[in-house]
Amino acid sequence: MYTQDELTKIVFFDLETAAGEKTLDDLTAKNPRMSDLWSRRCDHLRSKFPENEDKTDEELYENMSPLQPEFNRIVCASFGRITFSGSTPNMVIKTFCSEVETEILEGISKVFTKFSTLKFCGHNIKKFDVPVMCKRLIINEMELPKYLRVHDMKPWEMPFIDTQEMWSFGSWKDAYTSLDLLTAAIGIDSPKDDIKGEDVSSTFWKDQDLDRIARYCEKDVYSLGQALLKMSGQKRMHGYEGTI
Repeated sequence: MYTQDELTKIVFFDLETAAGEKTLDDLTAKNPRMSDLWSRRCDHLRSKFPENEDKTDEELYENMSPLQPEFNRIVCASFGRITFSGSTPNMVIKTFCSEVETEILEGISKVFTKFSTLKFCGHNIKKFDVPVMCKRLIINEMELPKYLRVHDMKPWEMPFIDTQEMWSFGSWKDAYTSLDLLTAAIGIDSPKDDIKGEDVSSTFWKDQDLDRIARYCEKDVYSLGQALLKMSGQKRMHGYEGTI
């Protein structure tokens, strides 16, 4: 799919998100209006998804708010680039991970500004990562870098490569394929050998283990690069290091 030269002009990335506040009670104390709106969102979540019917607002906040940009926070962002030594690929990764979301958003903006002539690649990024970044930047009263001003871009002008779309090969009927399933199907080690996406919020709030979240995020980026190399008929990488 991609030549070595094309692969070196791609920035691979992934985000990790947690609940915006530790508990729904904390959100209520800090922002009663948003807490009330969360309760309304829960009515929708219970009516649309049968598995949520018996869950309380508090339980849904813990499990579902990390997926809702208006109610979550970005706790980690990792970016990677592939280089080649002959035919052997390597990856360097830069990670922004902090208890202060604006620090991560500043890092995100710098990367998208620095590499504004390159493509950015991620898994399911058009439906999740990109909207989350844009919304969280605006919510935090930060300027959108030019690369993320996608509201008036035509579909073919989008500067993103989404491996979820790539793997569908044009079929809109296929069910969502997770990165874990994609890597398993094509024989790449799982990036989910420690925690999974649904564990990030509790790892952030209860365990306060940013290093563990950072390692998990970096593994996703590394596996993403491995997947695109495999689909492009290139050799595999043997680890990552450094900073982009």
